[in-house]
Amino acid sequence: MIAQDRAPDPDRADELLDAKQVAALMKVHVATVYRLADSGLLKAMRLGKGEKRRRGFRCWASDVDAYMHGSQISPVEEVA
Repeated sequence: MIAQDRAPDPDRADELLDAKQVAALMKVHVATVYRLADSGLLKAMRLGKGEKRRRGFRCWASDVDAYMHGSQISPVEEVA
């Protein structure tokens, strides 16, 4: 899939983020980002064949936004 096929967030251009940038954006630990990617909940890609997986991890900013918006909890109405 190429960047033109994505529905970009109007506030931010779609860019590739590494695991540290994704973790900072989501305000979670880097290990959480890897777990989400490994489970398939967060779309991510690994570049190259390197021994260290951390160097080749990339994720589109729009995929991070989509994951965070899809994880929102809807407000519950109070019953009086």
